[in-house]
Amino acid sequence: MIGFKCKSAIFRAGAAVLLGTLLSACSTPWLKPAGGEGGGHDRVAPQPAPPSPPAVSTGNPAAGEAPGEELTPELLYEVLLGEIAGQRGVLDVSGASYLEAARNSDDPRIAERALNIAVYGKRPDIALQAARRWVELAPDNLEARQALAALALRNGQTEEAVEQFDYVLRHQADDPAGPYQPLLTMLAREPDKARALAVMARLAELRPDDAEAQFAYARLAVHAQEWDLAAAQVERVLALQPGRSDALILRAQIALKQGKAELARQQFVEALGLNPDDVPLRQAYARLLVDLEDYEGAREQYERLLSLRPDDAQVVYSLALLSLEAGRTGEAEKMFHKLLELGAQQQQAYYYLGAIAEDEGKRKEAMEWYGKVSEGDHLFEAQVRIANLEALDGKVEAARERLRKLRLAHPAQSQRLYLVEGSILTRIDWNEEAFKLYSDYLQIRPEDIEVLYARALVAERLGRLDQAEADLRHVLRIEPDNTRALNALGYTLADRTDRYQEALDLIERAFKQTPEDPAVIDSMGWVMYRLGRLPEARAYLEKAYAKTRDAEIAAHLGEVLWVLGERDAALKLWKKARAEHPGNRVLEDTVRRLAP
Repeated sequence: MIGFKCKSAIFRAGAAVLLGTLLSACSTPWLKPAGGEGGGHDRVAPQPAPPSPPAVSTGNPAAGEAPGEELTPELLYEVLLGEIAGQRGVLDVSGASYLEAARNSDDPRIAERALNIAVYGKRPDIALQAARRWVELAPDNLEARQALAALALRNGQTEEAVEQFDYVLRHQADDPAGPYQPLLTMLAREPDKARALAVMARLAELRPDDAEAQFAYARLAVHAQEWDLAAAQVERVLALQPGRSDALILRAQIALKQGKAELARQQFVEALGLNPDDVPLRQAYARLLVDLEDYEGAREQYERLLSLRPDDAQVVYSLALLSLEAGRTGEAEKMFHKLLELGAQQQQAYYYLGAIAEDEGKRKEAMEWYGKVSEGDHLFEAQVRIANLEALDGKVEAARERLRKLRLAHPAQSQRLYLVEGSILTRIDWNEEAFKLYSDYLQIRPEDIEVLYARALVAERLGRLDQAEADLRHVLRIEPDNTRALNALGYTLADRTDRYQEALDLIERAFKQTPEDPAVIDSMGWVMYRLGRLPEARAYLEKAYAKTRDAEIAAHLGEVLWVLGERDAALKLWKKARAEHPGNRVLEDTVRRLAP
């Protein structure tokens, strides 16, 4: 402290000018609270702002002084010390100095300044004291009380937090989002969920007939995943306000979280029986059915919603997607066209209309729809699909150039784009180009499992078995239980070498992980055939073919039947498979080799 007290008018006037200048900075502090100005409950989580040097004061010399307050050298000293320490980053000293100044001053701005500095400096002890002083000096300031409530909560002072929150709830202006939304936002940020619930419980207890308070308590219990408590609170809300839609919705959602899916469904059905035209209730029920994967039931609910709100774009969009999921492409197409008429969800509609056209083999129309997608989440996927369609139309170089531009624009998606381009190249038997493409990528990312696996498959096609095996074993070094790599390596060894026992060991490892995977079952059948265990080979291959009717599996099963002497059965199977999969390389090679 300064060791003397100057009472001269000259000193007081000059000091008042300086103190007013410093305090004027409090309105634009170099320690700003997070969440913008005026957000009192956010004041406990400030963000740094660049220090601003004090401006030259041109106002009334006494502007910084509270009415009737005598400006002392001690007060000036503490403020100056706090500012200088803060500017130098010594926040412990700054916060403590400002707190001392707040205790010696009746100006609430000093207490507020002390609070900001202490919070930024991570000194909750000083911040709590500063908040208490701020409330003491400005008891009607809701921002001050919110700050004190938050700090008291964080410091375990539950009763003090309840007292301050209660005051704010009783005196705050009406909020369009409801009086409890700001409170819930603050309590939800509290790491100690039990402490936050205890505070909300006391506030709800003080308002036993306030349905909003009870509903806020229920929502906080949901946030804390205290399902039984949440369910009990929702029942209290419904006792106060029977038929309240948001409470009925929350009750069913809680039942679903408790693993009571059928109860949730029943609750919605009963509620809709009483309120059949309640749109939010029916929308929530439809979403529940989607969560339960009852897509047909959800589609029926959205059809009811459409009758209630025929021009509701979100309802139309949801119904379009559900119709698409159900394979009702005609209905889906109508809904997407309706979205275009409504001028809503247009980018999504363009994309899905393109997908429908592509699925129907209308390549030109599909590309036209995809080409209309100019922004949003589907833009990238639309461009990828256009590239695939261009390649199918023989415009391979145009497709590759499109994918190259996409890689430049979306470097985070480079793996996917390399794989798409490689797939296009292998589909037209440009295997050398695909191998080079994958090799270029692996020069940069040598540990990429997906691209290593893809290059191994291309290497096998090119007859470079050493490279294929090396890539697959590289994958297995990174992921020893990678099912695809185990199966691919095992199949390659069984098909292209005489290392049958080694192949069997690898395939059995894959089979233990995915015993219902048709590709792995096919590999088991093929290695059994190579080992001469024909009855086992036949059983595996018949099972695999029944699952997928795949051309390559048909080739393998037909070969086993041929060797078993059942040549008519083999020929019949191959004829059927060739009709279903014209031009399949493995199938055609097998037929030419055995039945030319």
